[in-house]
Amino acid sequence: MDKKARMLPNDLEAEQSLLGSMFLSQDACSEVFSMLTAEDFYSNAHQKIYQAMLDNYYKNVAIDYITVSKVLEVKGELDDVGGLTYITDLTNYVPSAANYKHYMDIVRNDSLLRKVIDASQKTINTAFENGDASEVLAYAEKSIFDIAQTNRTNNLEHIKKGVNEVIDLMEKISIDPNANMGVKVGFPMLDKLTNGFKPGELIIIAARPGIGKTTLAVNFAINSALKYNKSIAMFDLEMSALQVAQRFICSTGRIDMDMIKGGTKDNNVWASLFETKKILENSNIYIDDTTTITPSEILSKCRKLKAQSGLDMVIIDYLQLMKSERTSKDGNRQQEVAELTRSIKLAARELGVPILLLSQLNRESEKRTDKTPMLSDLRESGSIEQDADIVMFIADIASENAKESDDDALDYSLVIAKHRNGMRGTIPIKWKSEYTQFYEPGRDNLYTKNTSKVQKDAVLTPTEDSDIANAFKE
Repeated sequence: MDKKARMLPNDLEAEQSLLGSMFLSQDACSEVFSMLTAEDFYSNAHQKIYQAMLDNYYKNVAIDYITVSKVLEVKGELDDVGGLTYITDLTNYVPSAANYKHYMDIVRNDSLLRKVIDASQKTINTAFENGDASEVLAYAEKSIFDIAQTNRTNNLEHIKKGVNEVIDLMEKISIDPNANMGVKVGFPMLDKLTNGFKPGELIIIAARPGIGKTTLAVNFAINSALKYNKSIAMFDLEMSALQVAQRFICSTGRIDMDMIKGGTKDNNVWASLFETKKILENSNIYIDDTTTITPSEILSKCRKLKAQSGLDMVIIDYLQLMKSERTSKDGNRQQEVAELTRSIKLAARELGVPILLLSQLNRESEKRTDKTPMLSDLRESGSIEQDADIVMFIADIASENAKESDDDALDYSLVIAKHRNGMRGTIPIKWKSEYTQFYEPGRDNLYTKNTSKVQKDAVLTPTEDSDIANAFKE
């Protein structure tokens, strides 16, 4: 039995009525231009007419039969669309210009259906040509996600709505100080400065190799998951899941890393190890060690995790190892990084969670007398700095001082170099190498199964030259 060829979804009468309405109503033009592109029309002639209208609109030229025909004539496309006669006849297809929104919805709906069909066909072709199912699934999800993104539009709203939302939020905060608190990471000064990492934020943690980016991220994950019962997804492109788990065990149980790597016969260590094992098994921490992963693959996995178990924060270690969806034809790595950071920022917004993205620094800071990292030290810094809501650096004060303090912990600083919605500043932190732990001096702020070790009432006074010193004076 022969199958009849199916036409792609379209409604030529709706397209004609919409274009006719736009010739009759300036209000129709303004709204339609904000919602549709020329490619949303099925008819090639209608695409050209609409584009000519759009050209006039951008030039602030009146949109009528004469001006639109003139644009098409200059382009050599007037005969292609049926001439002046077809353009003037378009208003004859309009029962009422007041119904332009209805016609616009029909055109838009058909356009989305055609895009879905096109994406599905390309996915089928990719499946035949590519034997890797995971890559095909990632391609399919990204294709549909991109279509969904183009379908999302927000209209202009009067400021009173936003003002009322701010007042409502302030009222809630006055009753409950934690009402607007984001994801806390267990570093008291940092949590107070940021008020927690907020949904949709992109947070960059940057340092030179070997300074402790992964360790700090692990400490953040432990605190958020175990102290505040948050669900954390960590993607590590550099280390295996085994190596990452070693750091989690070492920091959570305060077990010497040398014993974890080399083994021990100490019964107390083994008792602590099994207790830590139970704690981590009951946590909501998830690790993925795929070495060549793309933003769309991360988004896909996070969507599933959020649907199945919930998700509060994502950690990616680290940017320079990530695989771009589309490799730059001219090998321009800055363009690839720009696409990566933008994709990750969009993923944070879609998932509604903060994403912590680790990044390397270039060597410029090592050439300066003052080795404190700066925003310009970020590798491929332009897009990273632009897309990030918060940029924080780990500054190695210990290497400059070449000594350890009395408590046998090395001195470091957490430099908040960019904070889109708050203050910048420098927070002193300590490094305990055998436990792979960072913490704020004066507070044993990291999660520990032995609560007697937590100095809950310790007070930390920031240095007077810190940008945030005054914020912590009560």
